[in-house]
Amino acid sequence: MNIENLVAELERQKETNIDLVVDSRTLLAVSDYGGSVKIQIPDYASYGLTQYAHNQMADKLGIPRKYYDRLLEAGKSELLAQNINAWIGDKEKRLVRIQDGAIRAILSDRYKVMDNYDLVFLALEEFKKKETVRILKATVTETMLYIKAIDTTLLAEIREGDNVQGGLIIRNSEVGASAFRVEPFILRQICSNGLIGEYALKKVHLGKQTELGEIDWSDETRDLEDKLIWTKARDVVRQTFDRTIFQSWVTKLQESTEIPIEKPIRAANNIAKIAFLSEQQKESLLAYFVEHTKYGLVNAIASVARDASNPDEQVRLEEAAGKVLNTGDEEFKTLVG
Repeated sequence: MNIENLVAELERQKETNIDLVVDSRTLLAVSDYGGSVKIQIPDYASYGLTQYAHNQMADKLGIPRKYYDRLLEAGKSELLAQNINAWIGDKEKRLVRIQDGAIRAILSDRYKVMDNYDLVFLALEEFKKKETVRILKATVTETMLYIKAIDTTLLAEIREGDNVQGGLIIRNSEVGASAFRVEPFILRQICSNGLIGEYALKKVHLGKQTELGEIDWSDETRDLEDKLIWTKARDVVRQTFDRTIFQSWVTKLQESTEIPIEKPIRAANNIAKIAFLSEQQKESLLAYFVEHTKYGLVNAIASVARDASNPDEQVRLEEAAGKVLNTGDEEFKTLVG
């Protein structure tokens, strides 16, 4: 998705958003004719749930996920509704986020909303201040926003003909799937592989308790409440495009070319386990792992990430590649031994 399409989609989503703070005791799960479950919210309507919201519901109520999903998949909506209603009545307030007519998140009433729409424009404003920045990817999924950007002046050679560029990745979740994060991103030009460094900013979405009813996020209210975090976010975006940070990762990459791996099959199997790779991904990892060094292993993981069609999976594996690169000598020996 290019940035224009992303902005258009976020604008569309914004028009359908409803945020409600509700008393849990007033919510009622009801069986839907289609074999699913809806949640009735007094004075509003009955809403279906996204898969992510179903997962939140199961976890919040302590209903085993496997059992919950089995009822959902089997169309046993009446039994699932009974289970939900049996445990949903705790005396507490919840923020219910609705989009496109479906509940997409059930959160604490202290959850601090950091909308993707606002974050995209903050990032674009900062990017415009540096003419050398180009957006590599901009993606929004059911649970996450990702923006990857590269500064073309952050360029280094790992070895002859093998160049990398530096930049950042911004990620945010409006539904509680992740904290807001800004992290270094390294792109290997020769094969378009990427890896994610240690995060520079991690902001949990936690704010003040909110009163019952529909939330009217006025510009004035949001400006006052978000001023500190957005100011910090701007600073971190600027600082992550930093030559010193970039050079520290370049040095790690250069050093990794000199670290041999004597048991590559075992190393790949270990990585497959800790990174939760599928069998197909494991086969791809082995195929890409032709240079038996730490550098080769990092690039093999990044290559598997590049091939992933799911943006969330791609970012997860790019993060795994960065963690392997950043692993200390003794820990790395254990990892690949």
